[in-house]
Amino acid sequence: MSSILPFTPPIVKRLLGWKKGEQNGQEEKWCEKAVKSLVKKLKKTGQLDELEKAITTQNANTKCITIPRSLDGRLQVSHRKGLPHVIYCRLWRWPDLHSHHELRAMELCEFAFNMKKDEVCVNPYHYQRVETPVLPPVLVPRHTEIPAEFPPLDDYSHSIPENTNFPAGIEPQSNIPETPPPGYLSEDGETSDHQMNHSMDAGSPNLSPNPMSPAHNNL
Repeated sequence: MSSILPFTPPIVKRLLGWKKGEQNGQEEKWCEKAVKSLVKKLKKTGQLDELEKAITTQNANTKCITIPRSLDGRLQVSHRKGLPHVIYCRLWRWPDLHSHHELRAMELCEFAFNMKKDEVCVNPYHYQRVETPVLPPVLVPRHTEIPAEFPPLDDYSHSIPENTNFPAGIEPQSNIPETPPPGYLSEDGETSDHQMNHSMDAGSPNLSPNPMSPAHNNL
């Protein structure tokens, strides 16, 4: 208690004498501020004696010790915020308390934090500690790691990709002429129009001049 200032009220010194755990210099000063803040509030409502009775007797059969609930439910002490019942349960009962999930109010408590009333009880002996289930760790894959082995791929050894060279003696059939050669028959058994026209032009007989043409009349 060497860090407590000489002008610290005697009631604060007595209450700090009951705190649990050991804190370093900064943490011990913060605990002193938390107790001073609570003492100041309880003096106005006449509950200070009840707080000292609950702390010194460590008895749950004491009255609710309440302070006004803030808008967000938290209490600010110096530069730090926290839930009020967690702060004082950690101070006077369980220094290793982590969160409100580890606390459950007793049935006799009329202003338990979970009731969300305008007043919240901070009597540390109106709460019980419960065991929280430990969740198994979640393994998150890291995309930056390259696996040592990749899964087997399908067998494509019998297919030839487009950019694969053909074996010796096999040439790709890419130089097929656009027009069929002479005498080429299409799949439906007909020759091409070009070939048919060429044959008609070559084998058609010479036609006699029209007897009614102007040249015939001049004869």
